[in-house]
Amino acid sequence: MKSARSAVYRDGCHVDHAATLSPPCVYGDRTSSRTVVLFGDSHAAQWFPALQRLATARGWKLVSLTKASCKVADVTIVSDHKPYTACDTWRSHAMARIESLRPALVVVSSSDAGDPARPAADSLHQWTAGFERTFRALATSGARVTALLDTPWPKGDPIDCAARNSLQLRTCAHHLPDATRDATRGEAIRAAASTTATTVIDPTPWLCAPRTGICPVVVADTAVYRDDSHISEAYAEALAPVLAPSLEVE
Repeated sequence: MKSARSAVYRDGCHVDHAATLSPPCVYGDRTSSRTVVLFGDSHAAQWFPALQRLATARGWKLVSLTKASCKVADVTIVSDHKPYTACDTWRSHAMARIESLRPALVVVSSSDAGDPARPAADSLHQWTAGFERTFRALATSGARVTALLDTPWPKGDPIDCAARNSLQLRTCAHHLPDATRDATRGEAIRAAASTTATTVIDPTPWLCAPRTGICPVVVADTAVYRDDSHISEAYAEALAPVLAPSLEVE
């Protein structure tokens, strides 16, 4: 389960911390005139199985541009105790490539983890401004921009917990609002989206029960998470039908 990885990992398309460029990673129907781009960090890459399933079914050309811990927002964060400038360089290159692709849709997502290298007094404003800059720049490509909010985080390592408590999986579940890593980040995305005609999708109801706020680690016979923050390949693919209505491409 933990070693399972989608094609973007197997093909070297999810680039590491040092990289400033992504290889040409094209999936789905490579000859299609309808291009969809997946853009962000590993919490965008976790959605690749769902996007690949939709691309195959709908005849999209799917381009994946993701980099480890690199945020969608135009905000320099700290990585390994220093400013993550390789992320900023990669983001600029990726956005220039997106503009040249002229995609119909760009799906963006990134983890709520990560602290600004130069924290502002008003964190919400800092992140909102960073997301606004990115959303506006992406829109210049002519694409519709859709932002997937971060997924709820599990409590510790859900795979290890499930292995230890196979008959009491409820003890491994996390609960809202604690499963939300940083509520400010979600607020910032919504605020930035409201001024940039960006669509926002909140996946929380697909991972946590609305009434109880319980976020299970297994649904039916499918593990929800593959580690302490990413949803599993199988669960992401299973969510394709509920993600699909928000990702219509003309």
